Amino acid sequence: MTRYPIILAHGLGVTDQGGLYTPWGRVPDLLRARGAVVYLGGQDAWGSIETGAAQLARTVRRVLREQGCRRVNIIAHSKGGLEARYLISTMGYGRYIASLSMLSTPNRGSRVAELLLYARPGVALWARGNDAYWSRHGDEKPDSLRAGEQLTPAYLARFNRNNPDANCVFYQSWGTRIGTVHSDGAMMLTRGLFYPAHGASDGLVTPASARWGLYRGTLDGVSHQQVVDVFRKDAPGFSVKRFYTSLARGLAEKGL
Repeated sequence: MTRYPIILAHGLGVTDQGGLYTPWGRVPDLLRARGAVVYLGGQDAWGSIETGAAQLARTVRRVLREQGCRRVNIIAHSKGGLEARYLISTMGYGRYIASLSMLSTPNRGSRVAELLLYARPGVALWARGNDAYWSRHGDEKPDSLRAGEQLTPAYLARFNRNNPDANCVFYQSWGTRIGTVHSDGAMMLTRGLFYPAHGASDGLVTPASARWGLYRGTLDGVSHQQVVDVFRKDAPGFSVKRFYTSLARGLAEKGL
């Protein structure tokens, strides 16, 4: 389907095998059934952007070696998009990346992360316990507190200045947004708790923050989790099969 293999890069709090949720659901099998070569990103659940980018670099090198190709496409969800941008810019991997497609990536930060960090003493205590748990369950270098700090608007303003887009990479993005009634209870809870300061969002990220490169639009009625098929069930009005098939076909039409 696509000229280059696809790497699916997950977001915060999960690994390719699971965590707070299991990312991607039916997506890998769907894309493979249509002829795409698909790999998973292999990042830590609670690592920093730098750690996740280094792990993505390892996956990129593996794909180039195993497939005998020169470049890859990355489809990234949430924090995975920031890790991919760091990989491309700061780590100089742009020549190996044909495209970066970002889904609900907080490119301008998330007020949810900012507001949670106001309770820093309690959050720091939780972070130590979370890091200890994940160090025993697969993370190579968990750093929950730093991972959270790196999602704040203030941090992302600096990050964006330090990680300009590479001219050789095609960047595109989608935002997602849920309304006042939705089937994803967890994301409805975070949306409700932070709505006055955060505005309309998918539960964690606003469409304005997700906008980067060529903005393909906002998926209404789709939560932060549903866009990566966590429940293996389509949201009303959103077909996982149609969306990801269209995304991959678009890359193929560009020769990527």
